[in-house]
Amino acid sequence: MAEHWTGIDSAILAAYMLGMLGIGVIAMRRISAFEDWFMAGRGLTTPILVATLVSTYYGLDVTFGSSETAFEEGVSAFFAYSAPFYLAYAACALLVAPRLRKIPARTLPEAVAHFYGPSAGRAAAFASFFYSAPILSVAGMGLIGHAVFGWDPLLAAAGGAAIALVYTLMGGLLADALTDTVQFAIMCLSASVAAAFALHALGGWEGLSERLDPSLLRPGGDLHVSDLLVYGLVAMSPLIEPAFYQRIFAGVGIRAVRNALLIGLVIWAAYDWIMVFLGLVGRDMVATGQLDAGLDSSSILLHVCGELLPTGVLGLFVAGLFASAMSTVDSYTLIAAGNLVYDGVQPLRKQPLSDRALLHWTRVAAAVTLAVSLLLALRFDRLRDAWIFMATVLISTVMVPMTVALFAPRRARPRAGAAAAWTGFACAMGLFLCFEIFGVYDPEEETRLLLGAPREWALLASLPASALAFVAASFGRPAEAR
Repeated sequence: MAEHWTGIDSAILAAYMLGMLGIGVIAMRRISAFEDWFMAGRGLTTPILVATLVSTYYGLDVTFGSSETAFEEGVSAFFAYSAPFYLAYAACALLVAPRLRKIPARTLPEAVAHFYGPSAGRAAAFASFFYSAPILSVAGMGLIGHAVFGWDPLLAAAGGAAIALVYTLMGGLLADALTDTVQFAIMCLSASVAAAFALHALGGWEGLSERLDPSLLRPGGDLHVSDLLVYGLVAMSPLIEPAFYQRIFAGVGIRAVRNALLIGLVIWAAYDWIMVFLGLVGRDMVATGQLDAGLDSSSILLHVCGELLPTGVLGLFVAGLFASAMSTVDSYTLIAAGNLVYDGVQPLRKQPLSDRALLHWTRVAAAVTLAVSLLLALRFDRLRDAWIFMATVLISTVMVPMTVALFAPRRARPRAGAAAAWTGFACAMGLFLCFEIFGVYDPEEETRLLLGAPREWALLASLPASALAFVAASFGRPAEAR
């Protein structure tokens, strides 16, 4: 891709980066308390919520992950991996959000603690931190820097993360939401333009589908029923998504939140399909000799657009990729930092931190979070693997207790919630550790196997373990009222 990059493209990318920093400076002038920095004063309206929800939740894990999976497996990347999420988005908008707005909370762990007490809240804070640390987007920025400029991936990741950290430290959620609005526009525009150029160059969808192997066009692909079950369970993560919860609590009202989620659902589906389409384009270009067959599938999107997009448009597209990454880095860094300080440290203190100290230490935790993310960014072979690990930890810890609390609140006993949360967390982390230590990588299955089972199946054990722990603790001695 580097051979197609010009000075005009560099100027466009530089203007984008400087613009993000400028928004951070503007937002900083409106920050006077922790509530302003962490919750944007609870005044996010529908248009801003749409932009920040879409751009935050769709980072480079989706952008690169969907195109990579489509390149390897075909349209199942949309129908098996992405489509199940849309039901969860709708359920979050219509069922979860109205119930959440009735409780006094700022974060997912605080919501868990509200129903089950501090022990369950701490388990949720740990799980939310692992889920929210922006490992995937940091790794994605490394891929972009390496493909475009030939930089070392770690250096490129550190540079992009540093810019996102600066404006997040300055303006918090307000800067995050405002930059997300700009990033949302760039993401959608650049993705649409790339798809249009690809359609024109390859003779439309009909021409592309005629050249592709028919197996790539089967909605279920070659996935086993167990794989489909795992991905269906992972798709429930929006029901307990930390970024969604923060936006739900920060919205100006429940109507604004509901409308934003439903509008976002349509945009998410369109963005998903464009990324899957571009992954299939990459498969076709490799088959026809337009791209080298030895290219890494995780960066196939970059090579497709490098070949098809003209000067200037290519710069806009790469800016859109950075927008996709940075909109996720800033939001999830903010959430993970809050998990450490607001949800983790503060409940353990006899005297709550002052507002000034809370703001200071959460900013420090944001820097620590990004440093940890950089260390873990290159650990996973495929972005999909990292996503499954993160989602498994969160779902195993929080799904059972929060589902009961929201839809059967009379069953929400503190002892049961704590048992379910800690059992799910320990089981998920323990299983993944066993796969890392004792598992063997199978190149055909493209995953690690332990006793013949792929590590993606960890959720099939850890989520039931959490549910059983909840049921068992429910029949024990009733805990004292909160």
